[in-house]
Amino acid sequence: MDRVMIGALGLLVLAGAMNSAYTLPLKLKLKWQWENMWLAFTIVGICVLPAALGMCTIPSFWTIYTQIKLRSVLIVVFAGAVWGVGMLLSGVAVDIIGVAAMFAAVMGTSASVGAILPLFLNGLAVVSWRVGLVLALGIALTVLGVALCGLAGKQREKDQAAQTGRSGSGFLRGFIFAVLAGICGSMLNFGLAAGAPLIAAARQNGSDAHMATNAAWVPVLLAGAPPGIMYCLYLLRKKGTGGNFFYWQSIPYMIFPLIMGVLWFGSVVLYGWSAQRIGNLGAVLGWPLFMITIVLGSSFWGVVTGEWKHVGARGRMLMGSSVGVLIVAIIVLINAKAGA
Repeated sequence: MDRVMIGALGLLVLAGAMNSAYTLPLKLKLKWQWENMWLAFTIVGICVLPAALGMCTIPSFWTIYTQIKLRSVLIVVFAGAVWGVGMLLSGVAVDIIGVAAMFAAVMGTSASVGAILPLFLNGLAVVSWRVGLVLALGIALTVLGVALCGLAGKQREKDQAAQTGRSGSGFLRGFIFAVLAGICGSMLNFGLAAGAPLIAAARQNGSDAHMATNAAWVPVLLAGAPPGIMYCLYLLRKKGTGGNFFYWQSIPYMIFPLIMGVLWFGSVVLYGWSAQRIGNLGAVLGWPLFMITIVLGSSFWGVVTGEWKHVGARGRMLMGSSVGVLIVAIIVLINAKAGA
């Protein structure tokens, strides 16, 4: 394995580790509530940072979108809007069920949907029996892994209630949000694939090949921002927490959504760079390694932040089994896609 490949795989691991950690500031006990932090993160991390990077790396950035057929842009925007709903649901879910369970459910569901969606778009007739069987195995393993994650969460809720004397925190609701987030979140890759004409136009405008993907990222992410912004504004009005932004003591809090934005969008950019360096093996090595690192990293952060502090051996065993099964499922699904 040459140095370029080793460096690319190292960037993938770093990208996955960054992605697994971006929600950690939401767990801090601050004057800001969830809606304050998520609104600031959405504006900074999903709108400002990607647009700024696009303008800095692609000449005549905004004129690119006038050179492309409107239909192509609308497809990208639609994919981004669906992904934005999933992004919002993941943010709500992590506040309810924690980092480890949220990422396990989201990544597992997203892997399955991401494997199935292209096959439906291209037609099931092109799939061989062997690929179909491998795909079915991967989906079955994903369902098992996500189910184990759900059982682990319910056990955690039960154990923590016994320890603290407080009733459960609505794990089932948060778990459903996470599964739905995984379904919607799979549209991110679809949006990037549909953005190929935008990337080509960026290269024609003189953009570096590694940075040209920003031409597709920006409309996908900007289209995905409104669901989160609207929901946060609704909560701010309903709960009266909009005033939290105007306390002078809360000014330093702005560093946290910035950190979230850098970790999340930075992980996306690193993944794009490394996948291009890997080349044709990107689907076989890149995507599963990225997702596996996210699942493992989120499990680590779940332990570090005390999400499983008052959980017995059964709950921890179920969660560990869920992570292991989901890792195998991701590898199987990617192999099925590579053979399709």
